[in-house]
Amino acid sequence: MQNWTSLIPARVRAAIYIGFGILSLAQTSVLAYCAAVQVAAPLWAVGGGAVLGVIGAAFGFVAAGNTSVGNKHDDLDLDHDDVEVEDPDTGETETIVGKLGQ
Repeated sequence: MQNWTSLIPARVRAAIYIGFGILSLAQTSVLAYCAAVQVAAPLWAVGGGAVLGVIGAAFGFVAAGNTSVGNKHDDLDLDHDDVEVEDPDTGETETIVGKLGQ
């Protein structure tokens, strides 16, 4: 089964996540300012906080769904400089870690 988030292009998801982050920061900044100067918070900021909280849970589930949890030994060699060397006499192979992996 295909992950439903793969139906939305990565650039679109990134833009949505950044927009969510900016909205969350702006909304919580307004609430923090109102609390600091001891004035009543605007209703839109209070209501926006409730909506952003619900949306935040959905974003958390999306992030968790896109996290790869696998066996430690399945990690990719991202530096691509490790070399498999075979001993011609014994036929045993040895992995020599390249300079980027050290």
